[in-house]
Amino acid sequence: MKIITKYLCGIGSLLLVFALGNYICYKSALKHFEEMQTNSEEKVYNEIDAVVTDKVESRYEELAERQQLAEDNVQADTSDYDTLSVQTIYQIENYDSVKDTTTVEYETLPGELVGLKREDADNYCKDYMKDIPAEEFLKGLQSMGVTSFSNERLIVRKIYNSSKVKYRYYLIAVDGEVVAYYGDKKTVYEYTGIETEGLHEEEKRALKKGIEVRDEDELYSILENYSS
Repeated sequence: MKIITKYLCGIGSLLLVFALGNYICYKSALKHFEEMQTNSEEKVYNEIDAVVTDKVESRYEELAERQQLAEDNVQADTSDYDTLSVQTIYQIENYDSVKDTTTVEYETLPGELVGLKREDADNYCKDYMKDIPAEEFLKGLQSMGVTSFSNERLIVRKIYNSSKVKYRYYLIAVDGEVVAYYGDKKTVYEYTGIETEGLHEEEKRALKKGIEVRDEDELYSILENYSS
């Protein structure tokens, strides 16, 4: 009986050792498998991350290039848009404040305006008003300014008020001769050929200062009086 007990105990011990060995091997294999799985997942994640990052950077660079190209094109277009050229349509709106009517004219863009920007065009209008042509003066031009500006079209508005023109002519003595100017006092209307030497002293004094004349009828009435 003791022999059998020892025998059974020996077999049990062997089984226990065998089972323990299998358990240890199992746990070792399981740990190794988990490590392999973790490493595999990290590798896959890193590979995916690298691919995604590469595509994102590539896409970002592509978008950046497109944006820069668009900005360059906009800058070029803006530069062209802001400058007048020989192809620019020159539109003039003439407003008569007395009649409350507007007429529109189209002319070739003046050479002085070609290549200019908005600010330059505004200055052009200001300079024009400082030295108004006699024709514009007689029509009663009061103001001139840019109302629309682009490379395609320049619109200028002129405002006239003929009632503001009180004196259309101006008589003055120049080098001993009576000379008739337009009311702007700088544009010659007519060299009369009338010498001041034969005029009365009062008329000479008046011509020395200058005589403002309302209209053509008054002008020729005065000249006729000087000639008689």
